[in-house]
Amino acid sequence: MAGRDRQAFRSGIDDGRWEEPGYAARVAMKGRAAAWFIRWLGASLRLERPGWEANARAFATGRPVVYVCWHGSQLAPTYAYRDRGIWIMTSLSRDGDIQTQSLNCLGYRTVRGSSSRGGGRALLEMVRRLQQGQAVSMTLDGPRGPRHVAKPGAVLLAQRAGAVVLAVGARYGRAWQLRNWDRFEIPLPFSRVVVATSEPFTVPADLPVEAGTRLLEERLAACEALAERRLCA
Repeated sequence: MAGRDRQAFRSGIDDGRWEEPGYAARVAMKGRAAAWFIRWLGASLRLERPGWEANARAFATGRPVVYVCWHGSQLAPTYAYRDRGIWIMTSLSRDGDIQTQSLNCLGYRTVRGSSSRGGGRALLEMVRRLQQGQAVSMTLDGPRGPRHVAKPGAVLLAQRAGAVVLAVGARYGRAWQLRNWDRFEIPLPFSRVVVATSEPFTVPADLPVEAGTRLLEERLAACEALAERRLCA
């Protein structure tokens, strides 16, 4: 990682950890290993993608696109939407360093920051990317929850950039569920997975933020319900 790309990777970090001996190498190794695991696991899944054609309809509008999903079920959507150059916000923590490396290896582009640190600057950068016609993705309830309670960031992004929104919900036939705040799910290898994508929709510029977050929650809940029905069919 060199020059300008390395500076972007470190952006906003001033705690000196990058000067620790071997730190950058460890981040690179762990991030690449995580990306390899996601690619391997994803390739083993029996993946179904109802609503996938909505992606083409969204981009055909000529407007920028905001993808939204829940933090705890993001693994399969991350695999399904890999290698498309979508921008994702990652935290400024040490875990965020590894996540950034992993996402870059999966074909995503990253902006550093979160609602708890550096979020304002990162949100402005995401708006800039949208205004350039690029696509971004956000986990509505990240990085720390509460689970399935949307934060306002995606609403503000969509309103500010005049973007269309695609909600992406996932359901897993068999999965490990972690005992953390988001009950993060890891599908078992070779299991059946459904990743459902909504029809494109907009968040009106004059809609109050609270109503906007409810709208996103409702559309994402509908996607997950569709994925559940497909899984049980």
